[in-house]
Amino acid sequence: MAGILSIISEKGEIQSCEIPIAECSSLLQHRGEKEHFTLNYSDVILVIYGNQKDLFPNVIYMDKKTGAFLALDGQIYNGEFLKQKYKLTTRNPIIPFKNNYAEILLRGYLINKIDFFKDVIGSFSGILWDGEQLVGFKDPVGAKPLYYCQKPHFIAYASELKVLAPLRGPILPIDPGTLRFSKEGQVKYFDFKIPPPSAVKPEPEDSYAKQVNFLIRKAVLDNIRPSEKVAALLSGGIDSTIVTSIAKDRVKDLHVYSIGVEGSRDLHFAESYAQEHNLLHTVVKIAIEDLLAVIPSVVTTLETFDAALIRSAVPMFILSKRIHEEENPDVLLTGEGGDELFGGYDYLKDLKNPESFNQELINLLEIEHKTGLQRVDRIPYHFSIEARAPLFDQRLVDFALQIPPDLKIKEINNKKIEKYILRKAFETELPREIVWREKEKFSKGVGSQFLLRDHFQGVISDMEFDSERHITPFLHLRSKEELHYWRIFEATFHPVRETIANIGLTSTYEV
Repeated sequence: MAGILSIISEKGEIQSCEIPIAECSSLLQHRGEKEHFTLNYSDVILVIYGNQKDLFPNVIYMDKKTGAFLALDGQIYNGEFLKQKYKLTTRNPIIPFKNNYAEILLRGYLINKIDFFKDVIGSFSGILWDGEQLVGFKDPVGAKPLYYCQKPHFIAYASELKVLAPLRGPILPIDPGTLRFSKEGQVKYFDFKIPPPSAVKPEPEDSYAKQVNFLIRKAVLDNIRPSEKVAALLSGGIDSTIVTSIAKDRVKDLHVYSIGVEGSRDLHFAESYAQEHNLLHTVVKIAIEDLLAVIPSVVTTLETFDAALIRSAVPMFILSKRIHEEENPDVLLTGEGGDELFGGYDYLKDLKNPESFNQELINLLEIEHKTGLQRVDRIPYHFSIEARAPLFDQRLVDFALQIPPDLKIKEINNKKIEKYILRKAFETELPREIVWREKEKFSKGVGSQFLLRDHFQGVISDMEFDSERHITPFLHLRSKEELHYWRIFEATFHPVRETIANIGLTSTYEV
């Protein structure tokens, strides 16, 4: 929805810090080609780009009396509740208050400070200036990115790591569910937790399934707005098919997109579903040459060297480029989230007890903003398209963490079925062959999983790998493929050790 850059000087006049503001700002433009706004105080600057016309009245608010301001990337789902609970009334006679998320957030924060954010439900990150401190904030899931770079005389916040790279300092992500103050540092306001068994009242399987269905349906519909042009990714797996099945009934002439190598299983199921429901469907078929051609752009766009993440991002990059050229929607719906919430990864079947299973889901959720959600955000946004992952809706995450592990991975006839309760929730609404299909990684499903691995295995020698793989005392590259990505990453961003330590790495990585 937006790209944000904001800087505060500790020395007074921001010009005295010799910050390359124009260079940083230029690296943000792809996040919003349709609108641009700059607010310049003597010691604070805000630059924001928007990817939709007439967006700014909803995501920027400045209190003319105090000078306080707030800039938002994302959306709030419970604005009416917040207005009523905190007795908020608008000071803006022009913009309908119910739509001005930025004013709701700023006014609520100024009244109740950090505790106000505990009541906010949405998918968002942003910056606020309260007259004393510049504050970066992020929702509990972390779908909308925000980074900061602190140097002796200033602190800068931005929507992407690359925007802060010209500052040549440590660049760190703001964690989900936190506020990052320019003077006081980071304060956590929300943590996802698995409730103890004693606190959860057992429910029948059908009851869990109905609630999962209801919450997913609500999450998808909350991410579709009449003013936005919406498209969807359709991989052929259950997660994206669920999102598509709900969206097609709300979005007229929904256009869906799929990608894969010739003969991939994903394409078969995606084409079958699209034909059955008469959806406008674009299929992009790829070969190794297509993947290799875009790798430098993918590494730079994705801001990582994590091989597993790049593998899945490369086909998504090719597809996003096609979507931009063919339709250029405002919003692209994706199915990201089902594996993390409902136990979709194969290795989870080997965990011996409910406690270790639940803890691993928390681990996956905590790093997701630096792995899967980073891919969902960066790749389409490179083409000025905002991707949204409804399955990571905070309300759904909260409920999913209360579902017993044996309903997420259920053993039937000596076979463990991953994401069982999710499948059960939609078994009457989707084709059986999709509902009960085994889960595959995006890169594996499209048929590209090991094409890149095998290519670089023959390009980089054992001697090169052994001499270059030790990046820091605590980080050792896991494959020749990952070394290739690291070379591009290092040459592009010149990261310091602290930045490297905060890059997300997929733990379930098949070398």
